[in-house]
Amino acid sequence: MRRPVLLLALIALVLGALATGEARVDARATPAPLVGLETPIPAQLVPGATAVVDADGDCLRIRVAPGLGATQVACAEDGSTVTVLEGSVEADGYTWQQVRSNSAVGWAADMYLVPTAPEDPEPIAPVEPVEPVATDPDPVCDTRGTPPGLFGDLPTQGGSALVVWGGGTTAGIVHQAALRGVTLRSVWVLNDAGRWTSYIVGAPRFVNQRWYEHFPGGRIPSPTALFVIAEPPGTGPATGSIALPVTTANAPRHSGGPAPEVEAAAVIVVDAASGKVLHEHNARTRLPPASLTKIATALLAIEGSDLDAWVSADGDYGMLDADSSLMGLAAGDCFTVRDLLYGLMLWSGNDAALTIARHVAGSDEAFVSSMNAFVDRLGLADTHFVNPHGLHDAAQFSTAYDLALLARYAMTLPTFEAIAGEHSWTTSGSVVILMRTLNHFLSSYDDADGVKTGFTEEAGKTLVASATRDGRRVIAVLLNAPDRSSAAATLIEWAFTDHTWPR
Repeated sequence: MRRPVLLLALIALVLGALATGEARVDARATPAPLVGLETPIPAQLVPGATAVVDADGDCLRIRVAPGLGATQVACAEDGSTVTVLEGSVEADGYTWQQVRSNSAVGWAADMYLVPTAPEDPEPIAPVEPVEPVATDPDPVCDTRGTPPGLFGDLPTQGGSALVVWGGGTTAGIVHQAALRGVTLRSVWVLNDAGRWTSYIVGAPRFVNQRWYEHFPGGRIPSPTALFVIAEPPGTGPATGSIALPVTTANAPRHSGGPAPEVEAAAVIVVDAASGKVLHEHNARTRLPPASLTKIATALLAIEGSDLDAWVSADGDYGMLDADSSLMGLAAGDCFTVRDLLYGLMLWSGNDAALTIARHVAGSDEAFVSSMNAFVDRLGLADTHFVNPHGLHDAAQFSTAYDLALLARYAMTLPTFEAIAGEHSWTTSGSVVILMRTLNHFLSSYDDADGVKTGFTEEAGKTLVASATRDGRRVIAVLLNAPDRSSAAATLIEWAFTDHTWPR
C-alpha cells in the first residue's frame, strides 16, 4: 500500500506539535481533539512573549485542551506572568491560547491575558526539542513528554482518523477508545520501510504477528502516530469485552483428594491457562478487596502509559489514613511510572496509587471511572471501585472469583508479571528508595511468582497468590484469611499434586 501524501503531512503536523517539548501536562482527562492549531494567533499575543493574567481577582484556569470541559491542570494567580506558546483555537465561545505557567502547559481564554511582548520576541522552534526549563526542580525530572492517552478526534460515528498515542500497549489503545464510546476495528502504523502495519482488534495473535514484530514486547512508544478505523455505532463487537486467555481443552483433571479446608471468608483456586475453577468457597460473595484493588490500578498504568515517563508527586495525600501503607512520596518527588508501579505493588503504596491515577487519567475520579469501565470490559460483574488504592469504602467491593480472573489476565502481561514476582526494587528518581516486598507468600513458597496482599480492618487479610510449576500456573485468592500465606501454599500445593494436566 502506498503512503498517502496527505496523511503523512497530518502525521508530521501532529507529531511536530508534540515534539516541541512544550506539550507537557501532569494531569489529563479525555483530551479534546488537537485541531485548529493553524488558527492565526492574535497580534497582541506573540509566541515567545509574556502576558499578565488579568482575571479580576480570580485565578486563570489553564486546561489540558481548549474547551470548558477540559481538565484543569493549573490556576495562574491574578497578576502573575505566563509565557505565550504557539497555538490558538476557537472553542465554546472563547479563543483559547496555549500558555506556560511555571512548569504547567495548557490552554487559557485569551480575554484574561494582557500582552507584555518584547519588541523582538524570540520565536519558539516548532519541532526541535527544547532544553529543560529553569523552573524544573530537579534536572533528572523532565515531565514535559506526551501525556498518557489518545490525542485526536476519534471517529465516534465510525470511519477513520489520525490520532497520537501517549504510550502503552495495544489493549490500552482499545480501552482509551472505548472510554470515548468508540469501538476500534483496526489500528495502523507506518513501519520503518514506509509501509503500513496493522493490528486487527479481536483477531488471533498470528494474524497480528507483524504488529508484534514491529512493537517488540507489545509496547507502543510515546508519541506514536496511528491511523485508526472504527465501527459505526451499534455494529461490530461490543466495546465491553476483553478476551480472557481461555484454552479449556488443556484443563487439568482432578485425580486426588478433596481440597484442604482453610480459614477464610472466601476462597478460589484457578488453573491460569484454562480458567478452570479447581476449588471455591463463597467465591461469588461480594467482599472488600483492600489493596488487591491495586492490581487493577497497575494494569491501567501498564496498558495506558509510558513506563519510563517522569511523574512529579503532588503530595496531596491528606485523605489517606494515618496508618496507611505508603511508598513515601512527598510533594515534588519525581519518579518514573515504572518506579511508582513497584512502590504500588511491593510496598502497597497508597500514595503511589493516587500519583499513578492522576498521571494516567488526570484526576482520581477519572481514573476510578476508567477502572470500572475496564472491569466491565473484562466481564467482572461483581466488582466496583471508588478509589485506586483499596482503603475501605462500603461501595468498593469484589469477589474471589472476579479477582482470580483479574489476576489471570494481569499475569499474561510481561511487565505486570515481572513486578508482581519481584522481591525488591531500588528507585532511580529524585529520591533513592530501597523496597522489599510485603508479600510473604513470595518467600514462603518455592514456586511462588506473585501477586498481591491487602489488609484493612474491614476486609481482614487478603491475598492473590500465583505459583508456577513445570510451566503450569495456579492462582489462589483468599479474602479475610488470618493465615493467608500458609493457606494459599496449602491450596496451591493441593492443586499441583492432586490434579493431572494433559500432555
